[in-house]
Amino acid sequence: MSGFWERLPLDLLIATPISGSDQVHWEWQANIRNLQIPPGMKFVHMKFPEPVIDITRDKAVQYAIQSGAKWLYFLDSDVIPPPDVIPRLMAHDKPIVAGLYVRRWNPPFNEMLRFRTDGMPGLRPIMDGEYVPGSLVGCDAVATGCVLIKTEVFERMKPFEMTIDGKPARPAWFLWTEWRLPVGASEDFSFFTRAKQQGIPVYCDTSLRCRHIASLKLVPSGNNSTQIEFMG
Repeated sequence: MSGFWERLPLDLLIATPISGSDQVHWEWQANIRNLQIPPGMKFVHMKFPEPVIDITRDKAVQYAIQSGAKWLYFLDSDVIPPPDVIPRLMAHDKPIVAGLYVRRWNPPFNEMLRFRTDGMPGLRPIMDGEYVPGSLVGCDAVATGCVLIKTEVFERMKPFEMTIDGKPARPAWFLWTEWRLPVGASEDFSFFTRAKQQGIPVYCDTSLRCRHIASLKLVPSGNNSTQIEFMG
């Protein structure tokens, strides 16, 4: 029986960031066992525990690069995608492509966004009527709970450095700046902002509708509405 290191380089790293409790919902655990992987693909699923979410995502990036993986698939422990999500995302052959799910805070909206054009900084949700449901949508940012990224994207971007409160922040691909800068952002939106600045396109496959686990399971519907399922 071959050992793990004999299977390197990897084709795919499935990374689950853990920034809190490592307990997961039973349905998520069942779903991860049923994920479809293209035949012959060398892959590994790993959890990356770290108290701070941006650091745990960066550790997954570093591991993907070091293991020679072609793709990094982030699957958060509160997102339940369709079982065939990986081959369907890979079929698009895009640098960054995500499944669709709903933000679990108020107000809930589908997590695919574009830069605002009303003179205000930041991002706004792509609204109903701005895209064809079930299509592949070009956008400026998505949430990272269900996203496939070609590892070459990280090698192209390189970690960035910035100063916060007069002190240099750690070099990072993902860096949480919300509440730390006048116009800050979560670690995922900071990453996608930099990707777009460097001409790397971002897409969301709106046919891949994922459930987002909170006290309720939120299912994408319209951009200003959600379908709600009570937890089993």
